[in-house]
Amino acid sequence: MTCSIRSASFALVVASHGGFVACADPCVDDGLAQKAECASASATATVGAEDTSGSGTGDGSQTETDPSAGTGSGGSYECPALDLTLEPHIPTIQIVLDRSGSMRRDFDGVERWLAVRNTLVDPADGAITQLESEVRFGISMYTADMNSCPIIDALPPALDAADEIRMLIDATEPGGSTPTGESLSLAMQTLLNDTFDGEKFLVLATDGEPDTCAVPEPMTPQEIEDARAHSVDAVSTAYQAGIPTYVISVGSEIATDHLQEVANAGVGKQPGEPDAPFYQALDQVSLIAAFDDIVAGVRDCKVELDKPLTDQLAPSCDVAINDAVVPYDDPDGWRLDGETTVELLGTTCVAIQEGTVTISMTCTCEIS
Repeated sequence: MTCSIRSASFALVVASHGGFVACADPCVDDGLAQKAECASASATATVGAEDTSGSGTGDGSQTETDPSAGTGSGGSYECPALDLTLEPHIPTIQIVLDRSGSMRRDFDGVERWLAVRNTLVDPADGAITQLESEVRFGISMYTADMNSCPIIDALPPALDAADEIRMLIDATEPGGSTPTGESLSLAMQTLLNDTFDGEKFLVLATDGEPDTCAVPEPMTPQEIEDARAHSVDAVSTAYQAGIPTYVISVGSEIATDHLQEVANAGVGKQPGEPDAPFYQALDQVSLIAAFDDIVAGVRDCKVELDKPLTDQLAPSCDVAINDAVVPYDDPDGWRLDGETTVELLGTTCVAIQEGTVTISMTCTCEIS
């Protein structure tokens, strides 16, 4: 039995072994993060329970035990396992770029518009330039004026698109207002109309609070809140359609609570769950880092389990990359991030970034 889960640029395949693995139904896409929703679900060894299965001794002891079940002093628990294959996969990213008048403002000694242009498509080291053969990129530049709303200059996603995107940016000037919600909805439609098979993402880069076509200059608290809600609704709709959104603030004019709302809605975070990251670039160095983190981070180094693993039991587990065991609680190995997330660190994270990679984890769940 196999179960495929898609990540930002790679298919995640979880295979069953030994009759102890059950695939969750359905498997869940987690955007740029790689969720192992089909992690192994092993049987439970129960200590001191009355045997009703016919395989026990009748006095509460077990004559047969599941080899993947824990046998420590803490009673009964389930011992997780992983057997994953990461396979190369081409993602699609539509950049949604604010080209309102405020993008002419200074940004680390250069105009914001030019800073974003160089970050994306500089011929030497632009994010799109470097990855154009591995990621399908498109762009939707948006603004509005008194006659039209929104105004979108766009290119649909394609491989090797850096030159075309650079020419479109260079032929366009900032000006007008910021109808972010309406523009995100149109960019989402561009991706929904795209017939290429694979994961699709929106990356919003904007430097100002949103307005709407109905209210191009929100002034009252209610108008501002309505404009923000319009943007949040747009990324929520995109996520429900299978398209996560990641947001970068170019400068500090956007309220951080609104950025957080957009970031959470963009990846489907529910109230009470940990917040999703958002990016607030205050200079060109941090702007480059933000795009690199979103666009160039093609494989995430966190894998989620569907069964918990405690810090006490983690040392009983071996994690292997391509059959080479990596150390636990080591800067170049792996660690637990909470009880259901395995995080690969340092050189181990780097090691999974290219090609077909297998990740396995086996545990005895014995307390030493």
